[in-house]
Amino acid sequence: MIPTTALSKAHMECRSLEETVPVLTELLAFEKVAEGPRTITLKHPNSQWLLAVHEGGAQAPEKQMHNHFGVRVTKKEEVDAAYAYLTSHQDKFGLQELKKPENSHGSYSVYFREPGTNGWEIECFEDVLRKEIGGTRLGGVRAPHWDAPLSPERFPDRGYLPQAFTHGTLASNDLETSTRFYTEVLGLEVYRAYEQVVYIKHPRQKAYIVSLRRDGKKDFSPNFRFSMTLESQKAVEDAHRWLTESGKEYGIHELGELQTDGSLSFFLVSDPDKNWWELTS
Repeated sequence: MIPTTALSKAHMECRSLEETVPVLTELLAFEKVAEGPRTITLKHPNSQWLLAVHEGGAQAPEKQMHNHFGVRVTKKEEVDAAYAYLTSHQDKFGLQELKKPENSHGSYSVYFREPGTNGWEIECFEDVLRKEIGGTRLGGVRAPHWDAPLSPERFPDRGYLPQAFTHGTLASNDLETSTRFYTEVLGLEVYRAYEQVVYIKHPRQKAYIVSLRRDGKKDFSPNFRFSMTLESQKAVEDAHRWLTESGKEYGIHELGELQTDGSLSFFLVSDPDKNWWELTS
């Protein structure tokens, strides 16, 4: 098992940064923390991990809704307010497939697609959390992901306040094979939420990834990936060596070259479902 220390970053591919980033900052409360060639890195002020948005151009493939990302509000009425606000600003931000709020997998949520074709969810687990077990089961992923709620002044005049960037999603061809990779290679915790759905998370964090069993899943470029941090460059080098020797045993599809840039070492790996992960120091 690779000794990862954090699920540190999600990576999302859009078609145009100019179109996509305003959706994330003005509708979902993300803030810009870094900018590079064709990539902007965002952070939600109440969340540990980052979101890197990569510009793939007009030919970037359309993402399926089961590859969506999610933020969370505290009250169900905020989901309704979010739907009303998104509806009134749908044309301005180029939102697609905006759906009325619905109950699904314990949450009350509104879903939409930003113009770069990525799906987003604004979720609320208020009903589940009324029951004591709702905040403790499944690794606590449904419990609040923040130590203290943000002040409404941080995101005024919308009627809703995303309190955290909570999750991303992956599609899987075989959850049993994938679970072995998540646990025995990446050192993640896995909780079966439903027959065809597992939640995966790092033991030290509340952020999680939903892995869903799906037929006919699409494969994407490494621009759509999740980054795991290791404690040192040596740990990254050791992990790459181990996967070179043992990766086939765990069904990895492709192992990228080890790369070093100053104090940073990293490599990419494609898991049994051809989903991409980054291991970095």
